[in-house]
Amino acid sequence: REVSTWIMHQMLQHVASGGRGLTLPPVILVGPPGIGKSHYARKLAELAGLPVRMIDVGAGSAGFRISGTEKGWATAQSGLPVETMLATRVANPLMIVDEVDKAGTAHSTRGTSTSLTTSLLQMLEPGTARHFECPYLRIPVDMSRVIWIMTANNLEGIPAPLRDRARLFILPNLSATDAIAHFDRLTVGCEWEAERDRCRVFIERMSARPEGISLRQIGKLVEALRDPVAPLYQ
Repeated sequence: REVSTWIMHQMLQHVASGGRGLTLPPVILVGPPGIGKSHYARKLAELAGLPVRMIDVGAGSAGFRISGTEKGWATAQSGLPVETMLATRVANPLMIVDEVDKAGTAHSTRGTSTSLTTSLLQMLEPGTARHFECPYLRIPVDMSRVIWIMTANNLEGIPAPLRDRARLFILPNLSATDAIAHFDRLTVGCEWEAERDRCRVFIERMSARPEGISLRQIGKLVEALRDPVAPLYQ
């Protein structure tokens, strides 16, 4: 709710100043796994009619996927933001950087290296983003309208320069009320009302635990409810 309210105010200010199209400062969503951080970002892009790309930091080469690689590398290509802009003709695509708290450094066989933080910083600063030069195409590209939403499970793992340049939101575990409401939406029309009630009690009990319950776990519970052979609780 806090994130949605902030986005609403950002959009209103942008329109009031004569701006067009969705534009947002960089955002970092920090919270437990499975509470819908990436899903929220994809839904925002869908509602705004924007192209969206996911960059998984856990893949190990996220820095190259953001900034691109120079010709001479075995996998030389433009970064995903430039690639998306050229393919869609949209200047403000939404880039989701998943698990930014796992940022690291990737090395080439020639001894050069790039880090996620280094690649991201030139995109997050409006001044440098406006004059970004694609290392593969070797042409200037204005990246200042690209929307960046980063997600993380742990605040401590996020590099300080990224925290300084983004709007940070600390998200709690799902509340029992929200978790049960999500379960009810997924099971509309289900005939097994007694089993649904048992599931609601189970979700409420899990929500009270320190680790909470995730949307993924609720989804698995729904699948088990629809499959009369599968055990409901594990």
